[in-house]
Amino acid sequence: MKRILGTVMVTAALTAPGLAADLGARTYTKAPVVAPVSNWNGFYIGGNLGYGWGDGNTDFSFLPTPVDFNVNNATLGARSTGVTGGAQLGYNWQIGSLVTGLEADIQGSSINGSARATSIIASTGAPDPNGSFLTSEHKLSWFGTVRGRLGVTVTPDLLLYGTGGLAYGHVDASANWFSSVDEQAPASVSKTKVGWTAGAGAEWMFAHNWSAKLEYLYVDLGSESAIGDFTPVDPLFKVGYNWRFRENIARVGVNYHFN
Repeated sequence: MKRILGTVMVTAALTAPGLAADLGARTYTKAPVVAPVSNWNGFYIGGNLGYGWGDGNTDFSFLPTPVDFNVNNATLGARSTGVTGGAQLGYNWQIGSLVTGLEADIQGSSINGSARATSIIASTGAPDPNGSFLTSEHKLSWFGTVRGRLGVTVTPDLLLYGTGGLAYGHVDASANWFSSVDEQAPASVSKTKVGWTAGAGAEWMFAHNWSAKLEYLYVDLGSESAIGDFTPVDPLFKVGYNWRFRENIARVGVNYHFN
């Protein structure tokens, strides 16, 4: 029996290295690294800088009738341009590739414009040879919006969206008609107006929690009217003015996301 056990042990010792070689060395692999997916959910805050332009038309109505002035009613277009800049904050909700949200912003503005034109004689349709003329000026000194946003992530890092909602801002405007005999009828307004806005944009998550955006907004703050009394005073004659406040805004911005 002892001889049999010894033979078995010697055989096992001789064959063990071969079995180990057949099994091969154990290998270890790391789990694959998954790139983080951009998350648009949550609160964000940022700043922006832009440029605005528009056509702030002013309507001139001669009272009681244009015939009494021998000039036609007119519309004077004052092209406005200027720089805008401010801050925005908002909140996003993301469901799959769909992103909805609310955003509010406040902007300083240097958008302004002015125009001047010669009066048109009612009887001939020609410019007034005596030199009477119309003037108009307007300015948007600040504005803000409160908007909804609805968009889709084209890629996890790129969001395309439409936006629209409430707009408000402070406008200053003035106008005058000067006659050829040193008569005039000035009027002006300075008021905070409420209107609407709509637009579209693209936002790119370029780093963890940071995004950059490009956005266009159309801002319509409605119109405002005033009556200009004659100077020297003449209660029979007046000039009515109606200003329209509509601007286009293109801007770039950066947001920090607290998600």
